[in-house]
Amino acid sequence: MSTNAATPDWLHAASGPWQAPTLLLAALLALMALLALALLWHIREQRRKLHRARHYLAVEQDLRGVSSQVSLAVFMLRTTPGDVPGFVPLVGDLSTVAGLQATLPPGENPLLAPAFREHVHPGDLPSLSQLLELPQQTGREPQARATDFRMHAPEGMRWLHISLAPQALAGGGAQWIGCLFDTSRTRAHSEALRAARDAAERAAKARADFLATMSHEIRTPMNGVIGMLELLGQTPLDAAQGELLHAVEDSAGVLLQILNDVLDFSKLEAGSLRLDREPFDPRILLDNVVGMMAPAMRRKGLRVDVTVDATTAGLLLGDGVRIRQILLNLLGNAAKFTEHGRIAVAWRVLGEDDDTQRLRISVSDTGIGIPEEKQAALFTPFNQAEDWTSRRYGGTGLGLAICRHLVQLMDGEITLGSRPGEGTTVALQLRLPIARREPERPPAIASRHAVVRLREAAPAATLAEHLAALGLTVERVEPALPLRDGMAADLLFLDEDDHDSGQAIPARVVALTLHDDPAPALAADERILLGANPLRWQALLRACTLALAPRRATASTPAATPATGRTADMQRRRTQRILVAEDHPVSRQLMQRQLEQLGWPCELVDNGRDALAALQRGGYALLLTDCNMPQMSGYELAAAWRRHERESATPLRLPIIATTANALAGELARCREAGMDDCLSKPLQLQPLEHKLGQWLDHAGDAASSAAPAMPPDDAGAWRRQLLPLLVTTTRTDLDELSAAVGRGDTETAAQRLHRILGVLPLVTDDPLLEHGRRRMERLRSGETAVLADLPPYLGELHQLLERL
Repeated sequence: MSTNAATPDWLHAASGPWQAPTLLLAALLALMALLALALLWHIREQRRKLHRARHYLAVEQDLRGVSSQVSLAVFMLRTTPGDVPGFVPLVGDLSTVAGLQATLPPGENPLLAPAFREHVHPGDLPSLSQLLELPQQTGREPQARATDFRMHAPEGMRWLHISLAPQALAGGGAQWIGCLFDTSRTRAHSEALRAARDAAERAAKARADFLATMSHEIRTPMNGVIGMLELLGQTPLDAAQGELLHAVEDSAGVLLQILNDVLDFSKLEAGSLRLDREPFDPRILLDNVVGMMAPAMRRKGLRVDVTVDATTAGLLLGDGVRIRQILLNLLGNAAKFTEHGRIAVAWRVLGEDDDTQRLRISVSDTGIGIPEEKQAALFTPFNQAEDWTSRRYGGTGLGLAICRHLVQLMDGEITLGSRPGEGTTVALQLRLPIARREPERPPAIASRHAVVRLREAAPAATLAEHLAALGLTVERVEPALPLRDGMAADLLFLDEDDHDSGQAIPARVVALTLHDDPAPALAADERILLGANPLRWQALLRACTLALAPRRATASTPAATPATGRTADMQRRRTQRILVAEDHPVSRQLMQRQLEQLGWPCELVDNGRDALAALQRGGYALLLTDCNMPQMSGYELAAAWRRHERESATPLRLPIIATTANALAGELARCREAGMDDCLSKPLQLQPLEHKLGQWLDHAGDAASSAAPAMPPDDAGAWRRQLLPLLVTTTRTDLDELSAAVGRGDTETAAQRLHRILGVLPLVTDDPLLEHGRRRMERLRSGETAVLADLPPYLGELHQLLERL
């Protein structure tokens, strides 16, 4: 068989004379195409590398430019286990950053060179050496480290910061990226800030010390001035004397308000005011605030309306004292700038959840109003809407600024809206935690039905909200509509002049009156009279209790009148004794006169130990104690008595009220921490004292009622003649003890005695010697013993002053 017969057909087809060169040419062309593609790829990669190289060069140039401006050096330490680290500079020059004139030797780590280390401050060399040992350490996980150190440079000391960050290598070991830069300017700036901070702290402490001193030293004589003026007002005076006395009382009140505003604003500016977080009853708080301001408003012929939403919680958590201060300020402004019309206080609940209530508390008036362009400036310290307002109405322009600060501390918001000639509304919004949901209410009142039939909408709405909060169902009937047949109610609230509606349905009638004395009382026709100017929560609660109580009066028993109601209240007061702990005899005598004037019997002790012994004997309804007394202070006394109550399981908690001349922010918190219930700021005044006692004693009369004098009015001259000998005798004894303390070198006792002397002499004199004594007292309090040598001549001058008195 021939070989051609075995050859495939396709091979015969490709074996023509031109087929072989064609295949070869095709292969060459394919190879050239591949080479061209490879060349293009190579060129592209080279362009990419060139681009990256240019980018890195630009970055390096930028880094070099930055390093030249900020004195920065970046380097790398390459290391393998057991080898000495190699140094690779990246950016900047170490010699320039370190401030060295000589160039550090190349090829090795310049940070370890003697030329570098000999310029390092000896105190910083150990920490720097420990840092530089990190790249040579093995067997532990590399961690970034940094330190600051000082270098001695020709221009002076430099502060440098060095940091090392590790990077693990695949073959073992690590490389470290280091950074060294000059922080001298930053250090100098930090030192300047630290010095400024220290100076500010010293200034704040000096201001706090000044506030404490001014608070005590100014309020102490104000206590005597205002207290004596109130007692003088109870003595027989003719018309001219009464007018002069009223002018002096107004001036003293303005001075005290200015003092309080300045002190509060200074504390706020210094950041030394802290808020308390205590449960308080919002309805009682409003009663107390409005009760203090209502008499002055009624004297101007103003109507006072108070509205509290029925959904307001019974107890809220917050600083009730500061909220009270805000409302007093706002009500004072409203009363000051309103000549006719009404003032309205509204406590609204905007929303609530399980734990908090969002509240809007507003004070509105129908006063002179404020132009819109002047409103924003009112919250600026020492600023009033017009210059003439301070001349006509008085004031410091601090009230609204203080209110804004306090509201901001409570994380709230205060706003003002006003139109000239139409009045002003100031509102604050707060979110306060709920301590107790329901208000306290007697079980006999809840679930009763009341009908409200009043002409004016404002008192009718207020009454309906209060009654709903007490748990009553309320039905309002307009006076123009007749009472329907078959209507029945437990209580029927009418206007005072509505005598017909009371006979239409079977119900106990409570008549609202605009009489100046808002305390509820039984009228001759057996209606309960309830003051509606303002309508207060506690007065309404007493009126409902009185109306729903079993009727015991007979035809032969005369009904009580407001006057006899006050007499009965005075008789109840006589059954409750108050224990007064006050170390200074003049202050004791003044407090005794004030309490007796208000109808409260009292027993006086001059130290905490005797007060504790008297309390253990029992029979007291309240303790009124000074905070600073010898042997046992008021704080120690309160703590000891609370401990006695716990150990003996006493069922009733004795109310304890502190009296202090210290008006700083922490005083109330300190009193509460010691176990006291409340705090009265000196100088004590009759009305705040009456309010506070009425708040803490169960059967106290209404705080706004005028207590009848409990003793015959004395002649003011006789009272002064009685006070002055006691003051002189006590001061002479204090001077003798002060002289003995100076002889012993006892600065603490000397400061206490001098403080006691300077606290009582301003009651009768304003001699410049008192100011000299205050400066010496401050030096004694600071522990300066050198002042003891200056005291004997000063004591002689005080003896001469007593002789002149």
